[in-house]
Amino acid sequence: MDLTIHQNCPSCGAEIELHEADRLIQCPYCEVKNFMVNRGPLRFVLPDKAPVHIDRSEMFYAPYLRFKGNIYYCKGKYLKYRVIDTTQRGMNSSVLPPSLGLRPQAMRISLVTDTVSGSFFRQTVEARTLLDKASQLTVIDSEDINASFYNRAYIGESLSCIYLPLYIEDGVLYDAVINKPLAHGSSVKTLQRKSDRYHPGWSPHFLATLCPHCGDTLTGEHDSLVLSCHNCHSSWEEKQGGFHSINWQRVVSRHKHMYNLPFWKLQVRSTGVEMNNFAEFLRITNQPLVVQPVHEQMGLAFWIPAFKLKPKTFIRLAKNMTVSQGKLSDGEQTMAKGMHPVTLQRTEAVQALKSVMAEAALNKQRLLPLLPRMRFHSLATELTYLPFFDRGHDFVQEQSGLSLAKSVLRFGRSL
Repeated sequence: MDLTIHQNCPSCGAEIELHEADRLIQCPYCEVKNFMVNRGPLRFVLPDKAPVHIDRSEMFYAPYLRFKGNIYYCKGKYLKYRVIDTTQRGMNSSVLPPSLGLRPQAMRISLVTDTVSGSFFRQTVEARTLLDKASQLTVIDSEDINASFYNRAYIGESLSCIYLPLYIEDGVLYDAVINKPLAHGSSVKTLQRKSDRYHPGWSPHFLATLCPHCGDTLTGEHDSLVLSCHNCHSSWEEKQGGFHSINWQRVVSRHKHMYNLPFWKLQVRSTGVEMNNFAEFLRITNQPLVVQPVHEQMGLAFWIPAFKLKPKTFIRLAKNMTVSQGKLSDGEQTMAKGMHPVTLQRTEAVQALKSVMAEAALNKQRLLPLLPRMRFHSLATELTYLPFFDRGHDFVQEQSGLSLAKSVLRFGRSL
Protein backbone atom coordinates (compact mmCIF):
# COMPACT_ATOMS: atom_id res chain seq x y z
CA MET A 1 0.00 0.00 0.00
CA ASP A 2 1.27 3.48 -0.88
CA LEU A 3 2.00 6.07 1.80
CA THR A 4 0.49 9.57 1.84
CA ILE A 5 3.12 12.19 2.68
CA HIS A 6 2.96 15.88 3.46
CA GLN A 7 5.81 18.11 2.36
CA ASN A 8 6.34 21.85 1.94
CA CYS A 9 6.97 23.15 -1.58
CA PRO A 10 10.69 23.99 -1.89
CA SER A 11 9.80 27.09 -3.95
CA CYS A 12 6.90 28.80 -2.14
CA GLY A 13 6.61 26.82 1.11
CA ALA A 14 3.00 25.75 0.60
CA GLU A 15 1.99 22.35 1.96
CA ILE A 16 1.55 19.73 -0.75
CA GLU A 17 0.46 16.11 -0.61
CA LEU A 18 2.71 13.45 -2.09
CA HIS A 19 2.78 9.71 -2.49
CA GLU A 20 5.68 7.47 -1.63
CA ALA A 21 6.83 6.97 -5.22
CA ASP A 22 6.58 10.65 -6.23
CA ARG A 23 9.77 12.24 -7.55
CA LEU A 24 8.62 14.99 -9.94
CA ILE A 25 6.72 17.40 -7.71
CA GLN A 26 4.52 20.19 -9.02
CA CYS A 27 3.16 22.63 -6.48
CA PRO A 28 -0.58 23.32 -7.03
CA TYR A 29 -0.08 26.89 -5.80
CA CYS A 30 3.03 28.25 -7.54
CA GLU A 31 3.00 25.49 -10.23
CA VAL A 32 6.79 25.16 -10.07
CA LYS A 33 8.16 21.67 -10.77
CA ASN A 34 11.05 20.21 -8.81
CA PHE A 35 12.69 16.79 -8.87
CA MET A 36 13.20 15.28 -5.41
CA VAL A 37 16.57 13.63 -4.74
CA ASN A 38 17.01 11.23 -1.84
CA ARG A 39 20.27 11.06 0.03
CA GLY A 40 19.79 7.58 1.45
CA PRO A 41 16.44 6.14 2.59
CA LEU A 42 13.56 8.57 2.93
CA ARG A 43 12.77 9.39 6.56
CA PHE A 44 9.20 9.97 7.71
CA VAL A 45 7.56 10.75 11.04
CA LEU A 46 4.11 9.74 12.26
CA PRO A 47 1.81 12.52 13.55
CA ASP A 48 1.63 12.71 17.35
CA LYS A 49 -1.22 13.41 19.76
CA ALA A 50 0.95 14.28 22.72
CA PRO A 51 -0.65 16.53 25.38
CA VAL A 52 -0.25 20.24 24.70
CA HIS A 53 1.89 20.76 27.80
CA ILE A 54 4.60 18.43 26.45
CA ASP A 55 7.55 20.42 25.13
CA ARG A 56 8.12 19.30 21.52
CA SER A 57 11.87 19.90 21.88
CA GLU A 58 11.93 17.20 24.58
CA MET A 59 10.23 14.52 22.48
CA PHE A 60 11.97 11.42 21.11
CA TYR A 61 11.58 9.55 17.84
CA ALA A 62 12.19 5.82 17.47
CA PRO A 63 13.21 4.43 14.03
CA TYR A 64 11.32 1.70 12.20
CA LEU A 65 12.58 0.31 8.91
CA ARG A 66 10.07 -0.34 6.13
CA PHE A 67 10.74 -2.62 3.18
CA LYS A 68 8.39 -2.74 0.22
CA GLY A 69 9.05 -4.64 -2.98
CA ASN A 70 9.01 -7.91 -4.89
CA ILE A 71 11.22 -10.83 -3.90
CA TYR A 72 12.06 -13.55 -6.42
CA TYR A 73 13.73 -16.77 -5.34
CA CYS A 74 14.81 -20.01 -6.98
CA LYS A 75 14.48 -23.07 -4.78
CA GLY A 76 14.44 -26.71 -5.74
CA LYS A 77 13.00 -26.78 -9.24
CA TYR A 78 10.82 -23.68 -8.95
CA LEU A 79 11.01 -19.93 -9.45
CA LYS A 80 8.70 -18.20 -6.98
CA TYR A 81 7.88 -14.60 -6.16
CA ARG A 82 6.12 -12.61 -3.52
CA VAL A 83 5.17 -9.01 -2.71
CA ILE A 84 6.54 -7.97 0.68
CA ASP A 85 5.49 -4.88 2.68
CA THR A 86 6.87 -5.03 6.21
CA THR A 87 7.86 -2.58 8.93
CA GLN A 88 10.13 -3.62 11.79
CA ARG A 89 11.89 -1.97 14.70
CA GLY A 90 15.12 -0.24 13.66
CA MET A 91 16.79 -0.39 17.05
CA ASN A 92 17.36 -3.04 19.68
CA SER A 93 14.86 -2.31 22.43
CA SER A 94 12.37 -4.57 24.16
CA VAL A 95 10.18 -1.69 25.36
CA LEU A 96 9.20 -0.48 21.89
CA PRO A 97 6.50 -2.16 19.76
CA PRO A 98 8.03 -4.68 17.33
CA SER A 99 6.16 -3.14 14.39
CA LEU A 100 4.09 -0.09 13.48
CA GLY A 101 1.35 -2.26 12.03
CA LEU A 102 -0.97 -0.36 9.69
CA ARG A 103 -0.18 3.08 11.11
CA PRO A 104 2.00 4.27 8.20
CA GLN A 105 -0.71 3.39 5.66
CA ALA A 106 -3.61 4.71 7.75
CA MET A 107 -2.09 8.02 8.92
CA ARG A 108 -0.82 11.15 7.18
CA ILE A 109 2.94 11.05 7.64
CA SER A 110 5.49 13.80 7.00
CA LEU A 111 9.06 13.92 5.76
CA VAL A 112 11.63 14.51 8.49
CA THR A 113 13.01 18.04 8.15
CA ASP A 114 14.72 20.55 10.43
CA THR A 115 11.27 21.67 11.62
CA VAL A 116 10.94 18.44 13.62
CA SER A 117 12.39 19.28 17.01
CA GLY A 118 13.39 16.74 19.60
CA SER A 119 15.85 13.83 19.57
CA PHE A 120 16.07 10.79 17.33
CA PHE A 121 17.08 7.37 18.61
CA ARG A 122 19.99 5.96 16.67
CA GLN A 123 19.27 3.16 14.22
CA THR A 124 21.14 0.07 15.40
CA VAL A 125 19.53 -2.57 13.16
CA GLU A 126 21.10 -2.69 9.69
CA ALA A 127 18.90 -2.55 6.62
CA ARG A 128 20.36 -5.89 5.50
CA THR A 129 18.86 -7.50 8.60
CA LEU A 130 15.41 -6.32 7.57
CA LEU A 131 15.93 -7.65 4.04
CA ASP A 132 17.03 -11.01 5.44
CA LYS A 133 13.90 -11.20 7.61
CA ALA A 134 11.73 -10.22 4.66
CA SER A 135 13.35 -12.85 2.47
CA GLN A 136 12.72 -15.52 5.10
CA LEU A 137 9.00 -14.93 4.64
CA THR A 138 9.29 -16.05 1.03
CA VAL A 139 10.35 -19.62 1.81
CA ILE A 140 7.48 -20.39 4.16
CA ASP A 141 5.26 -21.50 1.27
CA SER A 142 8.00 -23.58 -0.32
CA GLU A 143 6.78 -27.04 -1.24
CA ASP A 144 10.02 -28.61 -0.06
CA ILE A 145 11.64 -26.68 2.78
CA ASN A 146 14.81 -28.76 2.44
CA ALA A 147 15.24 -28.19 -1.31
CA SER A 148 18.43 -26.50 -2.50
CA PHE A 149 18.38 -22.71 -2.67
CA TYR A 150 19.94 -21.12 -5.78
CA ASN A 151 19.11 -17.41 -6.07
CA ARG A 152 17.24 -14.50 -4.53
CA ALA A 153 16.57 -11.05 -6.02
CA TYR A 154 14.89 -7.90 -4.73
CA ILE A 155 13.22 -5.97 -7.55
CA GLY A 156 11.20 -2.78 -7.36
CA GLU A 157 12.26 -2.38 -3.76
CA SER A 158 12.04 0.71 -1.57
CA LEU A 159 13.56 1.08 1.88
CA SER A 160 12.53 3.90 4.19
CA CYS A 161 12.70 4.86 7.86
CA ILE A 162 9.53 5.82 9.76
CA TYR A 163 9.85 7.41 13.19
CA LEU A 164 7.45 6.74 16.05
CA PRO A 165 7.06 9.86 18.27
CA LEU A 166 7.54 9.33 22.02
CA TYR A 167 7.59 11.49 25.14
CA ILE A 168 8.56 11.08 28.77
CA GLU A 169 6.37 12.27 31.63
CA ASP A 170 7.04 11.54 35.30
CA GLY A 171 9.67 8.99 34.34
CA VAL A 172 7.28 7.06 32.07
CA LEU A 173 7.87 6.62 28.33
CA TYR A 174 4.71 7.13 26.23
CA ASP A 175 3.75 6.28 22.67
CA ALA A 176 2.80 9.79 21.48
CA VAL A 177 0.48 8.50 18.75
CA ILE A 178 -1.98 6.85 21.13
CA ASN A 179 -0.62 8.21 24.47
CA LYS A 180 -0.02 4.70 25.79
CA PRO A 181 2.72 4.06 28.41
CA LEU A 182 5.52 1.81 27.19
CA ALA A 183 8.16 1.71 29.92
CA HIS A 184 9.43 3.40 33.07
CA GLY A 185 12.46 3.43 35.33
CA SER A 186 16.02 2.60 34.25
CA SER A 187 15.02 1.42 30.76
CA VAL A 188 13.82 4.96 29.94
CA LYS A 189 17.15 6.49 30.99
CA THR A 190 19.01 3.92 28.89
CA LEU A 191 17.00 4.93 25.83
CA GLN A 192 17.66 8.64 26.41
CA ARG A 193 21.41 8.08 26.11
CA LYS A 194 20.96 6.59 22.61
CA SER A 195 19.49 9.69 20.97
CA ASP A 196 20.86 12.35 18.61
CA ARG A 197 19.53 15.58 17.17
CA TYR A 198 18.34 16.04 13.59
CA HIS A 199 20.99 15.50 10.91
CA PRO A 200 20.85 17.92 7.91
CA GLY A 201 21.70 15.10 5.49
CA TRP A 202 18.38 13.40 6.19
CA SER A 203 16.27 15.88 4.23
CA PRO A 204 15.85 15.40 0.48
CA HIS A 205 17.02 18.15 -1.82
CA PHE A 206 15.49 19.30 -5.07
CA LEU A 207 16.70 19.85 -8.62
CA ALA A 208 15.28 22.39 -11.05
CA THR A 209 13.70 20.56 -13.98
CA LEU A 210 15.72 22.27 -16.70
CA CYS A 211 17.49 20.33 -19.44
CA PRO A 212 21.27 20.50 -18.82
CA HIS A 213 21.83 20.42 -22.59
CA CYS A 214 19.47 23.04 -24.00
CA GLY A 215 17.83 24.66 -20.96
CA ASP A 216 14.28 23.72 -21.93
CA THR A 217 11.85 22.27 -19.37
CA LEU A 218 12.19 18.55 -18.63
CA THR A 219 8.93 16.61 -18.64
CA GLY A 220 7.71 13.49 -16.90
CA GLU A 221 5.02 12.22 -14.56
CA HIS A 222 4.90 12.36 -10.78
CA ASP A 223 6.66 8.98 -10.36
CA SER A 224 9.12 9.30 -13.27
CA LEU A 225 12.74 8.34 -12.60
CA VAL A 226 13.79 9.47 -16.09
CA LEU A 227 12.87 12.93 -17.40
CA SER A 228 12.63 13.84 -21.09
CA CYS A 229 13.47 16.95 -23.08
CA HIS A 230 11.22 17.22 -26.13
CA ASN A 231 13.28 20.12 -27.47
CA CYS A 232 16.66 18.38 -27.93
CA HIS A 233 15.27 14.80 -27.69
CA SER A 234 17.38 13.78 -24.70
CA SER A 235 16.64 11.70 -21.59
CA TRP A 236 18.02 12.32 -18.10
CA GLU A 237 18.23 10.46 -14.82
CA GLU A 238 19.38 11.71 -11.44
CA LYS A 239 22.78 10.49 -10.30
CA GLN A 240 24.91 11.80 -7.43
CA GLY A 241 22.77 14.90 -7.01
CA GLY A 242 22.57 15.97 -10.66
CA PHE A 243 21.01 15.06 -13.99
CA HIS A 244 23.02 12.77 -16.29
CA SER A 245 22.08 11.86 -19.86
CA ILE A 246 21.31 8.24 -20.72
CA ASN A 247 21.36 6.29 -23.96
CA TRP A 248 17.86 5.82 -25.25
CA GLN A 249 15.85 5.14 -28.39
CA ARG A 250 12.26 4.66 -29.49
CA VAL A 251 11.22 1.97 -31.94
CA VAL A 252 9.12 3.94 -34.42
CA SER A 253 5.78 2.51 -35.48
CA ARG A 254 4.17 2.67 -38.90
CA HIS A 255 0.90 3.56 -37.16
CA LYS A 256 -0.26 6.69 -35.35
CA HIS A 257 -1.45 7.01 -31.77
CA MET A 258 0.70 4.22 -30.33
CA TYR A 259 1.51 3.89 -26.62
CA ASN A 260 5.22 3.55 -25.86
CA LEU A 261 6.39 1.38 -22.96
CA PRO A 262 10.00 1.64 -21.73
CA PHE A 263 12.37 -1.34 -21.40
CA TRP A 264 15.94 -1.56 -20.17
CA LYS A 265 17.94 -3.29 -22.89
CA LEU A 266 20.86 -4.83 -21.03
CA GLN A 267 23.64 -6.16 -23.25
CA VAL A 268 25.76 -8.57 -21.24
CA ARG A 269 28.03 -11.58 -21.41
CA SER A 270 28.00 -14.44 -18.96
CA THR A 271 30.90 -16.28 -17.35
CA GLY A 272 30.77 -19.35 -15.16
CA VAL A 273 28.10 -20.52 -17.57
CA GLU A 274 29.32 -19.21 -20.92
CA MET A 275 26.82 -17.16 -22.90
CA ASN A 276 28.02 -14.59 -25.41
CA ASN A 277 25.18 -14.42 -27.92
CA PHE A 278 21.45 -14.91 -28.30
CA ALA A 279 21.85 -18.37 -29.81
CA GLU A 280 23.57 -19.63 -26.65
CA PHE A 281 20.73 -18.20 -24.56
CA LEU A 282 18.19 -20.11 -26.66
CA ARG A 283 20.14 -23.36 -26.28
CA ILE A 284 20.74 -23.09 -22.54
CA THR A 285 17.11 -22.26 -21.80
CA ASN A 286 16.01 -24.93 -24.30
CA GLN A 287 13.60 -22.64 -26.17
CA PRO A 288 11.30 -24.31 -28.73
CA LEU A 289 12.90 -22.31 -31.54
CA VAL A 290 15.19 -23.37 -34.35
CA VAL A 291 18.49 -21.56 -33.82
CA GLN A 292 19.28 -19.60 -36.97
CA PRO A 293 22.65 -18.22 -38.17
CA VAL A 294 21.33 -14.71 -37.43
CA HIS A 295 20.96 -15.67 -33.77
CA GLU A 296 24.68 -16.46 -33.63
CA GLN A 297 25.39 -12.88 -34.74
CA MET A 298 23.10 -11.29 -32.15
CA GLY A 299 24.63 -10.25 -28.84
CA LEU A 300 23.20 -11.46 -25.54
CA ALA A 301 20.61 -8.90 -24.43
CA PHE A 302 17.87 -8.96 -21.80
CA TRP A 303 14.77 -6.79 -22.18
CA ILE A 304 13.58 -5.84 -18.70
CA PRO A 305 10.47 -3.66 -18.17
CA ALA A 306 11.51 -0.23 -16.92
CA PHE A 307 8.25 0.07 -15.01
CA LYS A 308 6.86 -1.73 -11.98
CA LEU A 309 4.37 -4.56 -12.33
CA LYS A 310 3.03 -7.41 -10.25
CA PRO A 311 5.88 -9.91 -9.83
CA LYS A 312 4.30 -12.64 -11.96
CA THR A 313 3.48 -10.26 -14.82
CA PHE A 314 6.87 -8.53 -14.60
CA ILE A 315 8.99 -11.66 -14.88
CA ARG A 316 6.87 -13.17 -17.67
CA LEU A 317 6.94 -9.97 -19.70
CA ALA A 318 10.72 -9.75 -19.28
CA LYS A 319 11.12 -13.37 -20.40
CA ASN A 320 8.76 -13.09 -23.37
CA MET A 321 10.28 -9.84 -24.60
CA THR A 322 13.81 -11.25 -24.25
CA VAL A 323 12.89 -14.37 -26.23
CA SER A 324 11.10 -12.26 -28.88
CA GLN A 325 13.84 -9.67 -29.34
CA GLY A 326 14.70 -10.93 -32.82
CA LYS A 327 11.41 -9.46 -34.06
CA LEU A 328 12.22 -5.93 -32.86
CA SER A 329 13.59 -3.30 -35.21
CA ASP A 330 16.15 -0.59 -34.52
CA GLY A 331 14.97 2.69 -33.05
CA GLU A 332 15.74 6.38 -33.21
CA GLN A 333 16.05 9.23 -30.73
CA THR A 334 12.78 11.06 -31.29
CA MET A 335 10.29 11.92 -28.56
CA ALA A 336 6.59 11.20 -29.00
CA LYS A 337 3.33 11.50 -27.15
CA GLY A 338 2.15 8.60 -25.05
CA MET A 339 5.42 7.59 -23.38
CA HIS A 340 4.94 5.61 -20.18
CA PRO A 341 7.07 6.81 -17.24
CA VAL A 342 10.19 4.93 -16.17
CA THR A 343 9.53 3.78 -12.60
CA LEU A 344 12.14 1.01 -12.25
CA GLN A 345 15.83 1.87 -11.99
CA ARG A 346 18.37 0.17 -14.23
CA THR A 347 20.22 -1.20 -11.17
CA GLU A 348 17.10 -3.16 -10.22
CA ALA A 349 16.72 -4.39 -13.79
CA VAL A 350 20.21 -5.89 -13.51
CA GLN A 351 19.13 -7.78 -10.41
CA ALA A 352 16.41 -9.47 -12.47
CA LEU A 353 18.74 -11.23 -14.91
CA LYS A 354 19.04 -14.59 -13.13
CA SER A 355 15.30 -14.62 -12.41
CA VAL A 356 14.61 -14.07 -16.12
CA MET A 357 16.94 -16.97 -16.93
CA ALA A 358 15.01 -19.15 -14.49
CA GLU A 359 11.65 -18.10 -15.94
CA ALA A 360 12.85 -18.73 -19.51
CA ALA A 361 14.21 -22.20 -18.78
CA LEU A 362 11.90 -25.00 -19.92
CA ASN A 363 13.88 -27.48 -17.85
CA LYS A 364 14.24 -25.63 -14.54
CA GLN A 365 15.53 -28.68 -12.73
CA ARG A 366 18.59 -28.62 -15.00
CA LEU A 367 19.18 -24.85 -15.25
CA LEU A 368 18.49 -23.60 -11.71
CA PRO A 369 21.56 -25.34 -10.17
CA LEU A 370 23.71 -23.38 -12.67
CA LEU A 371 22.56 -19.97 -11.37
CA PRO A 372 24.99 -19.63 -8.41
CA ARG A 373 28.06 -19.79 -10.69
CA MET A 374 26.55 -17.64 -13.44
CA ARG A 375 28.09 -14.14 -13.59
CA PHE A 376 26.76 -11.38 -15.86
CA HIS A 377 29.11 -8.63 -17.08
CA SER A 378 27.55 -5.45 -18.46
CA LEU A 379 28.55 -4.38 -21.97
CA ALA A 380 25.97 -1.64 -22.64
CA THR A 381 22.65 -0.34 -21.32
CA GLU A 382 19.98 1.43 -23.31
CA LEU A 383 16.49 2.61 -22.50
CA THR A 384 14.21 1.57 -25.35
CA TYR A 385 10.57 2.51 -25.85
CA LEU A 386 8.50 -0.08 -27.71
CA PRO A 387 5.20 0.75 -29.50
CA PHE A 388 1.97 -0.88 -28.29
CA PHE A 389 -1.48 -0.85 -29.88
CA ASP A 390 -4.36 0.27 -27.67
CA ARG A 391 -6.89 -2.58 -27.85
CA GLY A 392 -9.37 -1.35 -25.26
CA HIS A 393 -8.55 -3.48 -22.22
CA ASP A 394 -5.04 -4.40 -23.38
CA PHE A 395 -1.90 -2.99 -24.94
CA VAL A 396 -0.44 -5.19 -27.70
CA GLN A 397 3.19 -4.86 -28.78
CA GLU A 398 3.38 -4.19 -32.51
CA GLN A 399 6.30 -6.40 -33.60
CA SER A 400 6.07 -9.32 -31.15
CA GLY A 401 2.32 -9.46 -30.54
CA LEU A 402 2.80 -9.65 -26.76
CA SER A 403 -0.09 -8.19 -24.77
CA LEU A 404 -0.33 -6.47 -21.39
CA ALA A 405 -3.57 -5.71 -19.55
CA LYS A 406 -4.12 -2.01 -18.85
CA SER A 407 -5.37 -2.78 -15.36
CA VAL A 408 -2.07 -4.48 -14.50
CA LEU A 409 -0.16 -1.47 -15.81
CA ARG A 410 -2.25 0.89 -13.68
CA PHE A 411 -1.80 -1.26 -10.57
CA GLY A 412 1.96 -1.22 -11.07
CA ARG A 413 2.00 2.55 -10.47
CA SER A 414 1.05 1.93 -6.82
CA LEU A 415 3.69 -0.73 -6.11
